[in-house]
Amino acid sequence: MNNKKRDNVISFDKNWQKSLEIYYNHWTRKEPQNQIQLAFRNHWTLFRELMNNKFFNGGKRCLEVGCGRGTISEYFSDHGYHCTLLDLSEYALQRAKEIFSLNHLKGTFTIGDVNYLNFKDNSFDVVVSIGLLEHFSDIEPPIKEQIRVLDTGGIFLGYIVPKYRNNIQNKYEWINKILKAYVNKDCKISPKKEFFRSDKGSAKYKQIMKKYNLKAINSSGVYPLPMISDSIEFPFTLMPDESEKAIVKHFNSILHQREKKGGHPWLCKEGYGQAFLVWGFK
Repeated sequence: MNNKKRDNVISFDKNWQKSLEIYYNHWTRKEPQNQIQLAFRNHWTLFRELMNNKFFNGGKRCLEVGCGRGTISEYFSDHGYHCTLLDLSEYALQRAKEIFSLNHLKGTFTIGDVNYLNFKDNSFDVVVSIGLLEHFSDIEPPIKEQIRVLDTGGIFLGYIVPKYRNNIQNKYEWINKILKAYVNKDCKISPKKEFFRSDKGSAKYKQIMKKYNLKAINSSGVYPLPMISDSIEFPFTLMPDESEKAIVKHFNSILHQREKKGGHPWLCKEGYGQAFLVWGFK
């Protein structure tokens, strides 16, 4: 492991160890009660819609790379998929195991590097990542490896959160500044350790996906909502329950209006939402 990669792993581990966010569970069978649950519910419903495609083989073997607490894998597992969760962080993987056990969900957990996946070719029908690929300066090795372990007719789903400078969040940042100043005016918390985040758009990712022979390759902006939080160290840390419920109610009304216009309401123009999604079939 080179020094840069080792530094990133150490940074991720330290952030997991000291963050209150590690105790959150973003998955629920009920109606979402906070912003993060709402986000992951929409990730899942969008992924299900994309898998309803003639190119998908319909298989149930799912690999989540860079799984963190494994929220999206909880959705797959709850819908009958055989889930393998992989991460370089022992702390994140341990938390994922605890969450799966608490919710009586089945999964296989393994420590590993997405650049060198320890799986045979054609091992999975779904390979998915949430907020992973933007942390690689060289995106070809992790994409190549994920496609290698994907079976014929399988789907590659890459949810990428680049370093945006002018997306929807900027229009609402004034709210976060007021909340942070009011709630945390006397609070001093060490900031999270920074690590690399790419500002590449979807074109670079799709180029590599095409190089390794995926078909029906596509992309879209996703998550057309702001993140509202009073946290001074992370803009997606949960607020009090009643505040979260009120925000979810408002956000649901926005998504309902978007849905009326046609298509999945989680999709948007790239650069407008919080992230973008690239997908394709082997």
